[in-house]
Amino acid sequence: MKKHIALLFIFLLSLPLFADPKNIVYNEAFDFSAIENLDISLTYENLQISRIYGEEIVIEIGSNNIKKIPQVTVQDETLRIISTEQKTSRGNKCNVYVYLPQDFDASEIKLHNVSGSITADILQAQNAVLISNVNGRTDIATCQTELYKATSVSGNITLQKIAVDFFDFSSTSGTIFAELEQTPLATSGITNISGKSQLYIPKDSNLTYKTFSISGKITNNSIDSTNPEAPQVTISSVSGKIEVREY
Repeated sequence: MKKHIALLFIFLLSLPLFADPKNIVYNEAFDFSAIENLDISLTYENLQISRIYGEEIVIEIGSNNIKKIPQVTVQDETLRIISTEQKTSRGNKCNVYVYLPQDFDASEIKLHNVSGSITADILQAQNAVLISNVNGRTDIATCQTELYKATSVSGNITLQKIAVDFFDFSSTSGTIFAELEQTPLATSGITNISGKSQLYIPKDSNLTYKTFSISGKITNNSIDSTNPEAPQVTISSVSGKIEVREY
């Protein structure tokens, strides 16, 4: 009897090892050669974008309620993933996984969320990457594009390895962390009301920047911020802290 109980206990412990943690209820692949734009608008679902090898964009959706998963469509060369829910549904859990081929270079990428997270390892677009997240967290590891825009109300924004022509980042109370991999070509800016703003720039970068805050503390360890011929980055705040650092 004790042996049977021990075996049952071991079996129960091993169940998570064989279960699918993503709980995938939707899986479809699309030929990326027919797609120019990516437009994703979610309510509470978490979004994760990754790069893969291959010639297809793969969409997976994991959820505990198949009836309330986002709709996936392709129309006018745009791949759209749109939430069917207008507000967060109690008890519903949903994760949207987007796998983009290494050679996929979109014309425009638009990502919107209300309360879910947005994460991506590489975002690459010819014209623009536009991100808005109301109170969910946004984490982008790398971005290459012309216009890079990210906004939030209270969600934190972390943007690394930025290689763009110009950018515009803003928040009301969330923290903004931006790491430039190269100097932007045109005037750019970070605006925050009460949240903390951090800008990391490469050493010896050809960049002019201005910082302004009514009551927030400003920390600046950069050597030169007054090159009149260099592109300008303006960081402004009402009461939030501002940090500009070289790396």
